[in-house]
Amino acid sequence: MARKRSLSRRGFGYRLLGAVGLIVLTLEIGDQPGLEFVEFGAGLAASVAAVGAIDAGVRAYRLHLGWHATPKIAVSTLPDEGSRAFAPLVRLASRERELADHVTALPDAVSADTWRQACAAARVLRTHAGQIAAAENRPAPRDGPAVGIDLLVSRLREGVSAYERLTDTAAELVAQHGDGSVSADASLRLADATDALVGMTRGLGS
Repeated sequence: MARKRSLSRRGFGYRLLGAVGLIVLTLEIGDQPGLEFVEFGAGLAASVAAVGAIDAGVRAYRLHLGWHATPKIAVSTLPDEGSRAFAPLVRLASRERELADHVTALPDAVSADTWRQACAAARVLRTHAGQIAAAENRPAPRDGPAVGIDLLVSRLREGVSAYERLTDTAAELVAQHGDGSVSADASLRLADATDALVGMTRGLGS
């Protein structure tokens, strides 16, 4: 994404420089009264270059919109590697970084609520993982503790999978809408994936 932003700035600069050069050339050429053919051609080229520079500037601006609300990822502690909650939380941490990159490439109006709810869901998942770690450290009752822990672990994995699906959806939108504009249908897809994550994690932390 940083490379895309750099290329967009560079492309805008080149197009703007070219448009200015053609405008200056149009004003300088021609030594006869009235509009000469060469002046008309240079003016037309300058107009096309100006339109291209404006378009490149708009696309560069859209790519930089996310900088106004840079996502912050909370620092968290992973459980011991021997815990069954360790691997799901490693997956979650990786996907959080990916989602943060994706939402910066989308307009704030589209991604701000998604990031807010994703952060809340991640906190719930980590709280649930803490319950798993605590259950693993308790003495095992005689009637078999694995059943209860198995259910907790299964729900944690389902929640992380829902987070991964949200991240994948955001990645698809960025790939399909590289200029920063997002259609209403694409926004709805992101909202649906966000709602699915919220629904999956609802009640886990209680």
